[in-house]
Amino acid sequence: MKRVWAMILGVVFLCGCGSRQEQAEKIQRYYGGLEKVTMEAEAVAHLGGENRSFTIRCLWEPEGATTTILAPEELEGLSATVAGEEWLVNWDGAALAAGRQRELSPAACIPWMLHAAAEGYLMEIGRELIDGMECLRLALDTTAMDGEKILCTIWFTKDDFVPCYIEFSSGGAVVLTLRTLSFEADEKGE
Repeated sequence: MKRVWAMILGVVFLCGCGSRQEQAEKIQRYYGGLEKVTMEAEAVAHLGGENRSFTIRCLWEPEGATTTILAPEELEGLSATVAGEEWLVNWDGAALAAGRQRELSPAACIPWMLHAAAEGYLMEIGRELIDGMECLRLALDTTAMDGEKILCTIWFTKDDFVPCYIEFSSGGAVVLTLRTLSFEADEKGE
């Protein structure tokens, strides 16, 4: 009898995992089919015991993205545009080529998250509450330009796949977090 119950519980568990796996695949297809995203978020960079907070807005399209700082006030209006690996920093009408993107930063974190959601290697799937909402949590393995492994964990609303909260970890430590303030996305063909 114990063996029968164990088999029944195993089947129930596997069915639940299949449902989560299907949702994860739907999320990756959805993000892989996006044409344009506008997102605002509170970003916190965790730098060796010090936290730096920013409010950022990103306009992403497949050919590139521009991230603009909305706060703190002393950096308001500073923006960075990234196309492929190349950076261009803009401030008060002036633009400066900033070289190649090599690591994760607040300027690149939203495009990175969008790439991870579409193409990252799925490491874990779970369900958790974020701010009282039931979310699907995906932990996605990604690789930086310098070969460093970055784990991108994203908590999505279960119905419309909006990212609520995002953590980027490297070497077992959280290096950057995002809390979504607004999210608008256009799918290809809309």
